[in-house]
Amino acid sequence: MKSILKATCLAAALMILACSAMASVVVNEIELNPPEGGAEWIELFNSGNESVDISSWTAIITDGSWKGEFSPVPLGTILPAGGFYVLDGQESWNHTDGGYCTLYSASGEEVDRTALRLDSLGNDFTYGRNPDGYDTNTDGDWGLASATRGATNVR
Repeated sequence: MKSILKATCLAAALMILACSAMASVVVNEIELNPPEGGAEWIELFNSGNESVDISSWTAIITDGSWKGEFSPVPLGTILPAGGFYVLDGQESWNHTDGGYCTLYSASGEEVDRTALRLDSLGNDFTYGRNPDGYDTNTDGDWGLASATRGATNVR
C-alpha cells in the first residue's frame, strides 16, 4: 500500500511540475494583418525557468465566425526557458482586421488566450507583450509596434 501511495504522490508531483511549466508559455506577439503577400503568425514565449515540450501544440485565431487554425508544432520541439517559437498561418486566410488567439496544449487544454486585437494597417506592425511574457491579463500587457518575430519585443 505504501508503494502505491508513493507512486501516486510522485505522479501527482510530476503533473504539477508539468502544468506549472506549461503555464509559463504565452502568446507573446501576434500578426493579424500582414503586409500584402504575407501570412499571419503568432510568437510563443517561455517566461519560465524550465524548458517545455510544445510538441503538437496548436493555436487558433478567431475573428467573429472565421477561424484560422495553425498547424501543430512538430514532434520533439522543446521551447527553452526564455525562448521563442513562431507558428505561421496561411497566406490564403481572409478575414477582417482583427481577432483573438487561443493557444492549446497537445491534450487540447487551453494554455493562453489573448484579448481581441484590431489591426487595420496592413503593415509589419504587430501586437506584442512588453516586456516579453508579461501576463497580468490586462490590455496594459500589450502594445502595437514594429514586428520582432522570434526575438525580444521592443516597444
